[in-house]
Amino acid sequence: MDSNIREEQRKIFRKELFTLREEGYLSEAIVDTVARAHYQYHMDLLELEAKPPSTENNTPIKKAAPPKPQKVKKTLTPEEIRERNITWLLNIGVIFLLIGGLFVATSNWESMTSFMKSGSIAIVALLFYGIAFLTKKILKIEKTAFAFIVLGSLFLPIFILSLGWFGLLGPYLSISGEGRYLLGTLGSLLPIIVYYVFAKNLVSRLFVWFTYVSISIGTAFLLASFHLKIDFFYLGLMVFNAIFIFVYHQLKHKESFKLFTYEFIPYVQVNLVLCTLFMLFLYDNEVLYSFNLLLTAIIYLSMMYVSGRKEYHFIFSAMIVYGAYQLIEHSFLDSFGAIVYALIGFGIVFVPKAMDDKFTLNKVFQYTSAVISGLAFIYISLEGILLRAGNPSIVLMIAYFIIAVNFIYLSSQGSRRLFPYLSAVFAASGIYETIALVSQPFEMVNFSLQLSLAGFILYFGLGIELLSKYVKIIQTASRDVGLSIMVLAILSAISWLLWWELGVMLLLLVVAAFLLNKKETRIYLQEAALWSIPGLLGLSIVAFGEEINTNFSVYLNEYGYAINFAAGAIMVLLCSFVWKKVGEKELGSISLYTSQVLYTFAIFHALLSPINHLWVQPLVLLVGIAMYFYLYKKVGTKWVPFIVSISVLLTYFSIIQAITLKFSLSHTINSLIASTSAVVMLLIAYLNQKNDLNLSIAFAWVGHSIYPLVLFFTWFAYQTDSIYSFILAVFVYAFSTKFTKVEWKIKVFLYGSFTSLYFIVSTGLDQLNNRYFGNYEFPITSGFILLFAFFAKDEFKKRTAYYFVPFSTIGIVFTLITYPFDLLPYLVTLAYIVGTLFYMHKIKWDLLGVIPLLLAFIATIEYSYLGELDELDKMILFGGLGIVLLIIGQFVYKKLVEYGPNIQQTKFDGFTLVSFMFFAFMYSFENQYIWCQALPGLLISASFLLQRKRVPARFSVLLTILGGAYLLQPYYSIIAMLHIPSLWEREVIVLPFIILIIFIRRCLKGRYSDITKAVQWGVLIIVSLLLIQDGLASNTIYDAIILGTLSLVAMMAGMFLQIKSYFFVGAGVLLLNVFLQTRPYWGNMPWWFYLLIAGLILITVASFNEWNKQKVNKGESTFITSFKEKVVDKMKKWD
Repeated sequence: MDSNIREEQRKIFRKELFTLREEGYLSEAIVDTVARAHYQYHMDLLELEAKPPSTENNTPIKKAAPPKPQKVKKTLTPEEIRERNITWLLNIGVIFLLIGGLFVATSNWESMTSFMKSGSIAIVALLFYGIAFLTKKILKIEKTAFAFIVLGSLFLPIFILSLGWFGLLGPYLSISGEGRYLLGTLGSLLPIIVYYVFAKNLVSRLFVWFTYVSISIGTAFLLASFHLKIDFFYLGLMVFNAIFIFVYHQLKHKESFKLFTYEFIPYVQVNLVLCTLFMLFLYDNEVLYSFNLLLTAIIYLSMMYVSGRKEYHFIFSAMIVYGAYQLIEHSFLDSFGAIVYALIGFGIVFVPKAMDDKFTLNKVFQYTSAVISGLAFIYISLEGILLRAGNPSIVLMIAYFIIAVNFIYLSSQGSRRLFPYLSAVFAASGIYETIALVSQPFEMVNFSLQLSLAGFILYFGLGIELLSKYVKIIQTASRDVGLSIMVLAILSAISWLLWWELGVMLLLLVVAAFLLNKKETRIYLQEAALWSIPGLLGLSIVAFGEEINTNFSVYLNEYGYAINFAAGAIMVLLCSFVWKKVGEKELGSISLYTSQVLYTFAIFHALLSPINHLWVQPLVLLVGIAMYFYLYKKVGTKWVPFIVSISVLLTYFSIIQAITLKFSLSHTINSLIASTSAVVMLLIAYLNQKNDLNLSIAFAWVGHSIYPLVLFFTWFAYQTDSIYSFILAVFVYAFSTKFTKVEWKIKVFLYGSFTSLYFIVSTGLDQLNNRYFGNYEFPITSGFILLFAFFAKDEFKKRTAYYFVPFSTIGIVFTLITYPFDLLPYLVTLAYIVGTLFYMHKIKWDLLGVIPLLLAFIATIEYSYLGELDELDKMILFGGLGIVLLIIGQFVYKKLVEYGPNIQQTKFDGFTLVSFMFFAFMYSFENQYIWCQALPGLLISASFLLQRKRVPARFSVLLTILGGAYLLQPYYSIIAMLHIPSLWEREVIVLPFIILIIFIRRCLKGRYSDITKAVQWGVLIIVSLLLIQDGLASNTIYDAIILGTLSLVAMMAGMFLQIKSYFFVGAGVLLLNVFLQTRPYWGNMPWWFYLLIAGLILITVASFNEWNKQKVNKGESTFITSFKEKVVDKMKKWD
């Protein structure tokens, strides 16, 4: 079938498909899917027709497309890895040589002549060529040779440039001379010849491109040397391109130039860009440059039409946009450039029609048009803001509408779903510009209101009312964008405190939301609009009220925000009745809920904002009770009574406050006000228990929730007078404990009674005004609780335990802060701890017994510092208590940890743990006796050894190691008290660590050998480094002899015992000792000498490896390889 007929059929199908979408028969998603499928079908038919018919069989056989092979990461062979390593060694060695050589050469750069400077650059290029020759001819490494050839070739133009830079060719052919363009031409000849030779010899496409670029640059400089006008220069470039193409046609069939002719087609396209760049850098005329860009764009469009290369449209688009920018910004078109930019974006979409849709590039040019129009919108908008200070403009208005029409057209052509939304945004921009022009004489219409009106007009004009069938495609987008703009305007009005404008905007949004609920087909938006109508209406009333607050300070201080929100809530509540009357029952229900939310805000403001506290605040709260109670009767849910109860509580305090403003109350009555509030709530709960269970439960919960808070407040504010509130609390909690049946509630109320009892004891002791008894509230209260547990039933005994243990623990902490903490408070604290421990052991809570023991440790520390004890007495006290605790732990518990079926029956020896803490604290006491310095460490080491049989067998050796290792501490403490000669001081300090690692390996008996070997290596290395540092610090011959002797002993021991660590560390230290002793001989060489040596070593190693590879390839073996294999085999047998 003819391609033109098939294309015509495709257009008819697409037109009918989009007609079905516009008339509402098909959705947007279905149309998009069918359009893509038909396009793929069309392209498949074109590919089948383009294939030549088969000569063997006329029946076409459709073969399945072969699966696309997955990319497999290339794995380097050992030979390739070795060659890569050799290459890197060569590169690093050459870099080192260059750096060292350049430093030697350039250390006197300023004193060098210009000829020497250029000669240095030439020598570098020749050096690269020489290394390339060496690596290719001798070492046979092709990649490295090619890399050095490229480096040397890149230095050629740099060398020629240096000749002109330093003026070695005379002032005429210098960079600043009149013959600089001729210098560029002559400088291109040598690289052309060299690049051509390398391209032929190496068969390299890279050097072919180097040759082509050098020819283009030389030609451009040659034309520039004649100082032609821009049009003749452009003509010369076109003649050059023509000659270039002619030569290509003459040589393309010759085999010797095949490499060059193969790269000509892609290069000639790049050459057009190079010609444009030459004109840009060599001439400076924006208008002519713009025409040149437009002409180049047309050339690329023609090339696309002739050659069929679709990718040229990218270059065409970029050239046309940049050329238009240059033309508009530097000509008379600048005054209405915004319209021209918009027209250019619109015109791009019709380019495929001008080419008869030959390449099916409709989609591509549509996207290009969209991008250009979007960039034009951004550019002209920023230009309007920055240059015109945001003033409205007819030109901008027309440009915005042109861009909107463009995107409406693109949307009608079945492009992306984004385009209708962009169309709506651009249409809104045009509408806003129109409103700004119309409202310019009226100062009261500010930006936010203009923006809101623009969004509403877009929403109503294009989203609700269908003005034309052509804009139906953007109807949904106009609704979405219009609402978004209105919301944005509202946010801006809030940020700028424009209250009456905000009220108007919210009323407009109410109208829009109502229309959205009626017209919108998307369910979630319908629901959102339905829920937002009452809230927006109420907030509009609040906004108008805020305008009154701003202008009348008396209204703000007397009524304020609370009345505004209350008015809004009542208005919404009244509207709920109206909605139900007109048949909008769902909207009426939502209005009821919204009015409750708004009134909640009114209550918050009544409590927190300025208001008349005498009658306005109580009135607002009383109305709040009625509002919430009405809601409870309407909906009947269980959570609403909680809000009612909280409102009652707030009203109680508000009324009490109003009473106190008129009447004065006694101190005792004031102390009962807060706690009575909770009692009132509980009393209301008790009275409503039979009439309304939900209401009773809510009041009970609120009462019990606030009761601890108000009791704490009463105790904090009224101190001794709070005893009456706590006495009442004991009875309230006891009454609640008796009548409740839920276990956790019984515990809460029981513990509340105990806590209230504590505060009764505390405030009672404070009233006695006796400081001696005033510090022991906790022990007394614990005694009362134990007395209750003694007479209580078994279930109450279990409940009491969960309170008594933490309460007593906290009580012990508070007894610790008694001041002065002398012998009597210390003994009372110890007795309190012993009693708590005995009770915990009786109820089998041994795991928590460590907490009182830790507190006993803290109490002993406090007593040791505040009591009248000397240092020796303190050490004896801590040592004795530690030994006592250690003995108790040994007799009470057989194991350190005894696991039970549950955590409560698990036993832990806290006595032993705390005894370690007592022994460790002995270090804080200073004493002049040597045995006192070693005593804590000996006790701790002995304690570790005593625990060997109390832990599992696999951990027994660990405790042995810990006990032995901790003996280092008393050793060092004794050493610190003795006078050690400075020559042996470092050895005495570090050598015991070697003994320790030997002891550890003996204890482990071959277990964990890998870890112990690594640790042994680390210890030997660290000890060696410390001894070396000591020798360097003293720098005497005796230290060198001692260090050498120790290293020789380690080396001999490692050799006879076949231990690698001792042998290698000893050998290393011995060599390092020799190296350091000969430092004056080699330490004065310059740094570049080492750099040269390193470079030579790297190159030598790389060359040796290559030589060794060649020997191995020939089947020969070197003596170095044989020696290495023997040594490695013997070392593998060592430990």
